[in-house]
Formats: sequence, C-alpha cells, structure tokens
Amino acid sequence: MSNKTLRALLFAVSLSLWASTAQAEPAESVAAETSPPAHDGFRFGAYAEVDLGVLAFLRQGTAIAGGVTYGPFRAGLSYASFLSNPSLGGVPEGFDLRVNSLLGINASYFIAQSTDRGFYLQAMFHIKEQGVTNQESGAHVDLHSLALGLELGYVWKVYKGLYVAPRVGALYYLKKPQPGNQPVAVGDRLYDNDRHKDWDTYYIPTLSVGYSW
Repeated sequence: MSNKTLRALLFAVSLSLWASTAQAEPAESVAAETSPPAHDGFRFGAYAEVDLGVLAFLRQGTAIAGGVTYGPFRAGLSYASFLSNPSLGGVPEGFDLRVNSLLGINASYFIAQSTDRGFYLQAMFHIKEQGVTNQESGAHVDLHSLALGLELGYVWKVYKGLYVAPRVGALYYLKKPQPGNQPVAVGDRLYDNDRHKDWDTYYIPTLSVGYSW
C-alpha cells in the first residue's frame, strides 16, 4: 500500500470517528437535561399559626408559632403567654397563676406524607416562666421550668395553604416549677400545684389556625 493511499485511509477513519463523536454529544446533553434532578423532590417552605384554644379559653392570651418546612418535616419556634384558668391549670384556691413566657423549640414529621398535611408527630422543648401571686397579700414568686414533650396533631388544608390543626400533647418536666415537688412559700401561704409535679398535659384538644406556603 502506498503512502498516499495510507494517508487517505487514516484521514477517512479520523473523519468517521469525529462524526460519530459529534452525533453522540448532543444525545448525551439532551439526556442530561431531561433526566430528573438527583434529589427527593421535597421543597422548602414556611408556616405561621395562632393557637385558638389559648385565645378562646384563657385570659390575656397570646400564642403564636412559625418556622420552616421541607417536605413532610417542620422546624420552628413557638411563644405563649396567658393567665391560667384554675380549672385547667390546677391553680390552688387563693392564688393567681400567669404564664409570663413560654418559648418552645419544635420539630415535626408528617406521617407517610410528602408535604405538611395530615397526621403529624411533634417533639417539643419548652422553656417556661410562671408567676404565682397570693391573692390576699399580693406576694409574688416566679417559677422557672424546662420540659420535653410530644404532640400528636392533624393539619387539614381547607383552602390552598390555609389550615386548621387540632392536637393533643404531654410534657415531662426536666426541671420542675416546684423544686423537689415541694410546696413553695408565696407570702404567708404555701403554693402547691399537682400539675407541676412531673407531667403537664393538654389532653383536651386545642386548635390552631395557620398558613403554610
């Protein structure tokens, strides 16, 4: 085979390889563009809500919550302040009890869902300050506590992101309002609340209304 023929053959092979490569690259590019992104499909969002139970049944009440969402997961903060109802808060006769501040750090999972709707389970950590006042003498003592708890609820989306959420829960005191579960002297009287011993529960459901987007 002559050198001229060999050069022509090599040129033809090179041209063929270049053509096949040029045709393959667009196909690979199209495949890359049309393939789904490598993630779970969840999206980030946010939510905000108010507790209607606190507003309706407790005096001087404020109860709000908000945070971020990612698919079926939520993380956020809550804040509440109210004058406790004696029949619900276990307040002994002759005393007033006010929750001065209740800060909650919360994390939720919506069971078998891909968004924040349906049944959820929420873990909570509460930092609370309560003020106890002796009605007769006016003496006052602030009680501080830390609590860890769980909440079971249901988020029902009634219109787009607008929702209502009934829920029940229980909190266990890591740091009790009454140290050692002993009565606390408030002026000339001893304050002793059974709800301050170990558990703080709200088995009577409360209801929140909120919006997520």
